[in-house]
Amino acid sequence: IAGDLATRIEGRLAAIGVQVLLTRSPEGATALEEAERAHFSNDTAADLVVSLHADSVESSAPAGCATFYYGDAVAGTGSSLGHRFAEMVQEAICLRTDLTDCRTHAKTWDLLRMTRMPAVRIECGYLSNPRDARRLSDPAFRDAVAEAIAAAVVRFFAPVPVEAAG
Repeated sequence: IAGDLATRIEGRLAAIGVQVLLTRSPEGATALEEAERAHFSNDTAADLVVSLHADSVESSAPAGCATFYYGDAVAGTGSSLGHRFAEMVQEAICLRTDLTDCRTHAKTWDLLRMTRMPAVRIECGYLSNPRDARRLSDPAFRDAVAEAIAAAVVRFFAPVPVEAAG
């Protein structure tokens, strides 16, 4: 599911001239560890990192979409741009789909913490939840999620209107 979403997002962004670098094949093989993906992102001077996931837990009750960004309340550190992008992604997905809004959350996970650019991890639903699993198995639904994420990327890099900047 994550590989399919990545391919759909890549196609939308490439169509408008954005260079997209994937850290795993669309089939999901050869996945890098989070620290390796952070180093890859830093070494290629990426402008943004988007990590896609579909979670699964023992219970069938958890459902919905959540987006994570780097933040450590104890240390008083975090990525304000990562937080802003996470909010944009979460809003876009929830506006375009019927996934439960599990909001945005600060985490200190390696990929979020070790990148020098804004990074988010998107949990696009729970495969252990029958409704989420059914939705994620639908190509049209994955198109809506991909469209939402691509729109959030474009919005993140869009210039701020002069009247809003003042």
